[in-house]
Parts: sequence; structure tokens; C-alpha cells
Amino acid sequence: MVQRSSQRTKKRNKKAPIYSVVDLETTGTNVNHGDRIIQIGCVLVQDGEIINHFETKVNPRERIPRSIVQLTGIEDKDVRSAPLFEDVAGTIYSLLTGTIFVAHNVNFDFPFLNAELERAGYPSLPIKAIDTVTLSQILLPTAKSFRLRDLTSSLHIEHDHPHSAVSDAEATAHLLVDLLHKVSQLPTLTLEKIVQLKLDLPQQTASVFDSVLAFRRHNPQPLSEALYVSNGIVLHKSRPLTTANGEKKNKYPATKRAKERLYGKTLKLRPVQAKMMNSIYNNYTHEAPKNMIVEAGTGVGKTLGYLLPLSYVAHPDKKIVISTATNVLQQQIIDTTISQLNDVLPFTLNSVIVKGNSHYLDLARFVHSLSIIEDSKLVQLLKAKILVWLLTTQSGDLDELNLNSFQSPYFTEIRHQGIRSLNNNNPYYNDDFLVRREKRLHQADIIITNHAYLVAHAQELGDGTRRPYLVVDEAQHLSDNILRRSRRTFSFQRLRMAVHVMTGLVSHGSDRNLDDIFEDQALGSYNVELLRGDLAAVEQAVDLFQQALYRLFMANSAGNSENELIEQPLPNDQLIDLLDIGGPVMMKLEQALSSVQLHFSALSHLFTQQADRWLLSDRYLMSQFQSQLVKLAEADQTLNEFNETLQQQGDAAAFWVTIRQSAERSTLQLSGGLLEAKHYLTENVYPYFSQPLFVGATLFTSSRSQYLYNQLDLERENTLTKHFASPFDYQHNAKLLIASDAPVPNARNNSDYIKYLSATIYKLTKDADYQTMILFNSLVMIEQVYSQLRETDLFDQRDILAQGITGSRDKILKQFSGGTNSILLGASSFWEGIDLPKSALELLVITRLPFDSPDEIMNRAHNNLLRQQGKNPFYHAELPKATMRLRQGVGRLLRTADDRGIAVVLDPRLATRRYGKTILNSLPAALPVDTVATDELVATTKDFFTHQHKKQS
Repeated sequence: MVQRSSQRTKKRNKKAPIYSVVDLETTGTNVNHGDRIIQIGCVLVQDGEIINHFETKVNPRERIPRSIVQLTGIEDKDVRSAPLFEDVAGTIYSLLTGTIFVAHNVNFDFPFLNAELERAGYPSLPIKAIDTVTLSQILLPTAKSFRLRDLTSSLHIEHDHPHSAVSDAEATAHLLVDLLHKVSQLPTLTLEKIVQLKLDLPQQTASVFDSVLAFRRHNPQPLSEALYVSNGIVLHKSRPLTTANGEKKNKYPATKRAKERLYGKTLKLRPVQAKMMNSIYNNYTHEAPKNMIVEAGTGVGKTLGYLLPLSYVAHPDKKIVISTATNVLQQQIIDTTISQLNDVLPFTLNSVIVKGNSHYLDLARFVHSLSIIEDSKLVQLLKAKILVWLLTTQSGDLDELNLNSFQSPYFTEIRHQGIRSLNNNNPYYNDDFLVRREKRLHQADIIITNHAYLVAHAQELGDGTRRPYLVVDEAQHLSDNILRRSRRTFSFQRLRMAVHVMTGLVSHGSDRNLDDIFEDQALGSYNVELLRGDLAAVEQAVDLFQQALYRLFMANSAGNSENELIEQPLPNDQLIDLLDIGGPVMMKLEQALSSVQLHFSALSHLFTQQADRWLLSDRYLMSQFQSQLVKLAEADQTLNEFNETLQQQGDAAAFWVTIRQSAERSTLQLSGGLLEAKHYLTENVYPYFSQPLFVGATLFTSSRSQYLYNQLDLERENTLTKHFASPFDYQHNAKLLIASDAPVPNARNNSDYIKYLSATIYKLTKDADYQTMILFNSLVMIEQVYSQLRETDLFDQRDILAQGITGSRDKILKQFSGGTNSILLGASSFWEGIDLPKSALELLVITRLPFDSPDEIMNRAHNNLLRQQGKNPFYHAELPKATMRLRQGVGRLLRTADDRGIAVVLDPRLATRRYGKTILNSLPAALPVDTVATDELVATTKDFFTHQHKKQS
């Protein structure tokens, strides 16, 4: 028996409760199905200190599954001589009695342990139990993950042996101490708000807040100087930006010595980065600066490379606007690069992040939501989380909460609708996060936004005649955002659902509705009656429009299809007639929608005039109708944008209908948008800025390619282009293998192709411990390969994560980045934008060259447009895009100077086709490329890593 018990003597409050922090390792997750405990770890905590440890392995009297051995490291031989649970049950029962039970996921450990105690003849433990997962979700609102390993890492808690019961218990104990301290520091008003939510948390977790609030009422606590109270809500004070730089200019550190002197011990000088800085500084201090493109390979440090020289060029009246591809990159620039710069620069850079309105919390709406007791446990938990978050956030940016994967109608209630939606009489107007942001915008030296916001708000960001400097980071995505923004879908089903809800809100019925609210007011009752007629007219107009669209579809359809999903392009000249605002179909719909808006506005006016007489439920009904009316307005706007696009862009746009058929019903929707940006940037973005700087790690597909210039709307002769290669040692630290005998991807022999991929992936990963990422072109292919791998013993040896099967992109990426023996199967979103340094990624498998599907409707339409322009779609668009993606995919391999990795391409076209040479020429020049038979892949890969390990040792 491996058992440890130790006592620590200290001065402590003996009246303080004792927490028994427990972690169990088990043979499975269901005690009722015969799963048993194999290890117990327990740590006793009192008054913030660990006072006792207990640990023992347990003989489960059954074989430990392979997956559990991998997870815990506990094998059958380790528990063969361990005591049975019955032998230690008395000790455990005695140790835990009188304590408060704590676990990270208490609804697993506590019932499991009680079931084992009952099986051994003991009663269930008559003690409270609390959950550190839920407490962490509330008290650590900005944590990126609530796995114990991730929490302890972010809190700098030592946790050397995850999935070892005593190690997990001790780590959870330290986490508990930290969480209890955080609860004790919560302002009394915040505690009161949390308790008023009547949270339904696991076991007795909610009592933690109750007990602290009860103590606080007899022991008042002063409010922190960083906080203030506004109308019953505690908020963090907005930190004022310093504006002391004035007109004083500092000399740019042009030489190596000057940069080293500036950096001191804070930053390390990178020679390639220094060249990049000087080239940017020289261009923007030239009498006639040019548009500039800088391709800076991985490891150059491109963000610091452009920000340092521009910070010397800019001045208080000329800001720097940085546009990034994602919201995550926006935060990284502030947290990392600007923070580093402010540590070394002789002046201070003030920065602010700007995103779309819906990214921000509407404080007034949130406070209103607190008065509504939700049926949803999760929504109440989110309210508590936000109350705690308000104590630290100065931006009100909901992305700080890392809730991207959480879709809930609640967020539509509390997301901001924009400053224009605010009323000056709003009690939280001066506290509002967008109002705060507007003030900071005028003071900031650097504005950090994203491509989508830049495209939509270029004139606003351009700041009048001052024309700030514009940096487009990850520039290859800029035109994609224009196309994405232009693409819309008109859903008949969504529109009908909105009309159905609105009709219910104005109809006679058993539930209280708008008809009941205004029944004693003649004018109000009259407008409700008019609304009933309006909504019926909308329904008729929608039916008429759908019938006309369906006739247009049938006229252009090649024939009936039995497929569940039909996508059919529509001729622009015929669609433009249908969407003509003066035509009978659209006129009827427009008139009906306008009438709904008019008569509800009349009701809203009456409602506002008599604000004091309404119940909370009356306001809720009006709000419900209003939110559905917004959906009608959005649908109307979509049709108007379709019409405008057809009028202005002609063949540069494409439209299609999608019909989904099932046994119950079929649904129809109209979609469309631009195929090309077509001078959008030169007309709507660039005029508001000085000559833009475009930056990225993978921008060009070849030295002669016109692709990027076309995408960015630039003339090659008026653009300064600089290439700075990655400083990483590709020659010695990386390798690219091409399977010469792999089958060429072909839809006709798809089953054989799937078998080949599955068998090859199995061989490459079966006896290897390399962190492996496998890139596919579609989720369907992932599902097919995953299904075949599931039939092998690979799942007993490796942790296999598959996008769309075992979790979302963000979820499996978090698991993979923290793994040591994982295999990740990912689609298009994994080709770029992820950072997996050192051993987080060692083997990269690319299943096929990343060409777009030629059958996808927008690709088909774009290819037809290029042919009409006399261009070859393959060389003008398809090959450059595939080359860019492959460069980005291979770029995942080396992320730091210490990285080692090998990429395997299971597509022989890279070696056999003429265009394959073009793609290979775009990769790092020093990267060794070998073409080998599939049977040699395993041995070659193994030899590479054996050689690398010898070098490191």
C-alpha cells in the first residue's frame, strides 16, 4: 500500500471550517456500472493553510482500462498489493466527517465516493460539498479554461502530476484557498447581487457566497480605491490615458548600437527584425512615401518590427491604426507588443481596441436583466460571472469572458446596440463602455481594430483630414472581409418565425399580450388591430415572393433532384426584375413592412408617454415585439442590399437559392454577394489614411504573381515591397516529405482514398509519441477517416481529437496545446492562425493540397467571371490561394528557434505536377524536401526525430 499522511503544526483559527479537498482516480465514470476507485488523494485545508495529507492507491479487483492507464499512469501492477476500498473506508469516513467536501467537479467525486462508502457498509457522508469548477467560473471570469491543469498554470500553482489523485487534490486545495480569498474580497454590493440571483450551483457551492455575505454584514469592508458604485452596481474606474508626449520628438534608433541601448535587458535584438524596422522608417520619413508590403517570415517579430518605427514617425495629431485578421490578435498586440514597447521607449504609447458594438456589454440592459429570475441555471451563472468581471474590466469587451462558443438568447439582450441606442437619461450613460471608449479614442496614439470593422468604418477611423497611418496585419485576409461582408442570406423560415411570434403578441388569446395592455385606450387598441392586419399582409407578401422565387428557380433548374440539399444559381438579369422595388412583388412586401413599423411606432409613442403606468411584464412584451421587428427590418435591408449590389456590380456578384428538403418540410432561402472586391479598397478605405503598410508572414505565392496586388487593389509600380525571410534553421530543424505513390484525390474512388489516408495515418502515429496535427480540406473527410481509425487500437494509445466530432475548434485546440501524445484532425480553420511552439506540434500531415472545391457555388461563379474576363481561373485564383494555404500550413511547424518538426504531404501532385514546383518554390528555400514511397514515410520520420533528439542531448 502506498499511503502518506502528514501533519503540519501552525497557529491558526481553530474555529475556521476544515475543507477536505478530494480527488479520485477511477476505472470509469459510472459507479453503478461497476467502475471502481483506484486512487484517493485528500488534502485538509483550514484558515488558508494545508494541515493534512492523505493518499492511497486502491485495488479495484478488476483490470484497469488502457485509456485510464494512459490518463493516470496507474497500471494493474501498481494496485495489485494496494488495499481494497473496504479496508480504507473507515479511515476515509473518519477523516472527512465534520469537514466541507471540496472537489474540482464535485458532482462526480462526491456521489462516487458516497456510493463506494455505502457499498462498504457506511452511510453517505453527512457533510456539505462545494465545487471549485463552478466557483472558478464565477470568480475567475476571464480564465481561458477551467480545467484544473489550465487554472493552476494561470495562477502559478505547482501541479507537476496531473491525473495523480494526491497531486490533483493538492493543486485543487491551493486553488480553493485562492478562490476563498477572492470571495472574501468581493464588495458587499456585488455579493448581495450574486446572492439575490439564487444561484443553483452543484451541491452547496452557493453557500460560499451566503456565508461571506453574512459575515460581511457584521464586519463591513471598505471599497477598493480602484472601484466605485453607480446606481447599485460596483464598477472598475476607467484608467485615464496619459497625454504627456506633446510635440517632443525623439531620435529614431537607426543603428544596431542605438537599438541595443534602447532595448537594454528588456528586449533582444533580432538582426532581420532590425532591417525590417529601418526599411519601414525610411519609407515613411521619405518625402514621397509609397504604399508598402512587408512579408516577414515566422520568427522575424513582425508586430514589433512595424510598431517601433511607426511610433517614432507618428505624432499626437497623426495616429496609428492597426487592423488585424482576428479579435484575438488585437488583444495580443496590446498585451505583448505595446507592453514591451512602453517598457523601453522614451515616451508612452496609449492604445485602445475598437470592435463592433455587439462585442460590448450594455450596462443598463445587463442591470435590468438582474431583476429577472431565469429558469436557466447557466444564465444565472453567467450573470454572477459578469458581476465579478465588472470589478476588473475597463473595456466592457465581452470577448474577455472567452464565451465565443456560447450561444444564448441572453446575450442578444445584453449586447450593446451602439451609442445611438443610448438615452441621455440612462442612469448608466456616463458609465457606458462605448461612451468610455469614445473618450479614449480621442486620446489614444494607437487604435487597434479588425479587418471587418476597418472595412465598415474606414471613414470614422480615418479621423478627418489627419489621415492616420494604417497598418494592415495579416493583409492576405483583407479582401476576404469585404466579400464576407457583402454576402447575405434571406431566410423565409426566419422571417416567418418572426411574423408568427409578432402575430401571437397582438392576437386575442389566453396569454397576456399587447391587445390586453392597450385595451382601455382607443388609439392603442386601434393600432394593435392595424398591426394584426399588417402582419397578415406581410405573410401574404412573403408567400408571393417565395412563389415568384421558386418559379425562377424551376425555370433555371436542370431537373428535379432527390438530394436533401439543392443549391441553384440564379441569372442576375432575371433576379434584378424580381427584386425591383417598383415591381408588384417587392412593392407589396415593402408596403406591408412599412405599415408594421408605422403602427408599432405609434404604440411605442403611447407607451413612452405613460411610462409610469406599465408593469415589468408589459415592458417585456413591448421589448419582445421590438426584437422581432428588428428581424423584419434586417430581412428588408438584406433584400435592398441585394438589389443595390445587382444594380451597381452586375456580373461581379452571384446569387443562388438553397432548398433543404426533408420528409416533414422543405425550406427555401436566397443568398448572394460579391465575387470580387472590385476597387472597394481604393474607393472606400485607403482615401482616409496615409499610404498603407501591409504586413504578413505569408503574403506572396511567387515573385511574379499579381495575386496579392489584385487582392489589395494596389498597383505594383507604386508599391514598395520587402521580403524578410524567417531566421529559423529549416535546413537542420525541419523536413518536408511527399508520398510519391499516394493516390490522387478523386471522387470516383473515394472509398479507396479514405482507406489509404486512414492506413497511412495509422502507420505514422501507431508507435510514435509526436504531437501530431493532420490537416484536411473538409469536415466530411475528417468524419470518414476518424470513423475508420475508430476501428483500430490507436484510440487505446493516443488521445485523438477531431474537429466537429470530439469538440469545436477552440475546445480541441486547447486540449491539443496542453497534450503530449495527441493527434488532432482539423479542417480549414487549422491551416493558419494557431501557435503551437516547441513540442506542442512535431508532426504535421497534410492529406491533400488545399485547393478550393470547384463545385462550391461561389467558386464556380467566380471562375465563370474570370473566364469572361479572359483569365485562367486556375492560375489567376485557385493556385495562388492553395499555395498561400500550404505555406501557412507548413508555417505551423516551426514557431520558435528551438522547434523541430516534419511535414508529410499525402498528395503526389506536389511532386508530379508542374504547378507543384511553383508551390514548392514558395516554401522556405532551406527546407529539405524528399519524395519517398508511402512505406518509407514511417522510417524516414523516425530517423528524423532520432537525429534531432541526439542533437539536443
